[in-house]
Amino acid sequence: MRYERVIDIVRLAIRLQATAEGMTLDDIAEHFSVSRRTAERMRDAVEQVFGPLQVAETPGKRHHWKLDSYSVRAVARVTAEELAELEAAANALERAGLTERAAALRTLSEKLRAVRKTVPGSEFESDLQTLMQAEGLAMRPGPRPRLEPGLLSLLRDAIRTRREVEFDYFSQSQGRRSRHRVQPYGVLYGNRPYLVGQMPWADDTRIWRLSNISNACWLNTTFEPDPSFDLQKYAERSFGAYQEPPFDVVWQFDAEVAEDAATFLFHPNQSLFENDDGSLTVKFRAGGLEEMCWHLFTWGQSVTVQEPERLNQRLAELCASLALHHGNNDRRCDQEI
Repeated sequence: MRYERVIDIVRLAIRLQATAEGMTLDDIAEHFSVSRRTAERMRDAVEQVFGPLQVAETPGKRHHWKLDSYSVRAVARVTAEELAELEAAANALERAGLTERAAALRTLSEKLRAVRKTVPGSEFESDLQTLMQAEGLAMRPGPRPRLEPGLLSLLRDAIRTRREVEFDYFSQSQGRRSRHRVQPYGVLYGNRPYLVGQMPWADDTRIWRLSNISNACWLNTTFEPDPSFDLQKYAERSFGAYQEPPFDVVWQFDAEVAEDAATFLFHPNQSLFENDDGSLTVKFRAGGLEEMCWHLFTWGQSVTVQEPERLNQRLAELCASLALHHGNNDRRCDQEI
């Protein structure tokens, strides 16, 4: 039996143990992308290795198989990567103000650590610490693009083991694809996830959009990351993901929206000041002029840019350009009608 099928059988055993309603043969075939005959073989193999299967009580004529075996508990290992996902989700909920849900996820993480097996404690904690230090959350919520299957796991393993990676990258600005060799430092999440790292021949830190990466692979070469690099500090230099020299930012929100604006985390190092007229002043230091403009659009006329002046000018230029574009669209529609 190929080792991939052995892994699938273990995964099936875990899934049958975890589900209360059980799985039909069609469910197994669909989940593992196999034929019904192969699904039958997998079911039988689980029963031979982990003990007798049970038939769940469900409406309908089809059998729903489930498992209750102590042997599964021994192989259902909790990995550092899985706990890192829980912590990342908890951080995202906390930033969104959902502190109770974040606390529930962290409680679950503690319980999973308590029952984990097979991984030496020091090695496990070291892997988890590496993963958490190598992942950050950008400030901008939004839709998530599709990533190539397995890419994130590959990058995480490379970050944890300090191995260089190589991948094809499509540059939208140049309109072409090229091969890159990169020393991965971390992953920055926002409305789009980015890989943060360095080229072996360059001194500066760069970012690559994960959705533009394809055909990634590990290399045998390892590297030592810059000990002074801190992903959190790197992310805080910018309002979004793209890096540019930070500058002082001052926004004033009208009294009508001040209460709403006060609930937003525009930047981790922001300062809020309530003014006598009921308005709210927000101050922070970061780069990301264009991304700030796109966010400020959502506040309409309820916000005023006090600093820097170039942000105010750029926002006015974009507004004028959009007004001209959509105004022309309206005229074209009238002509067609």
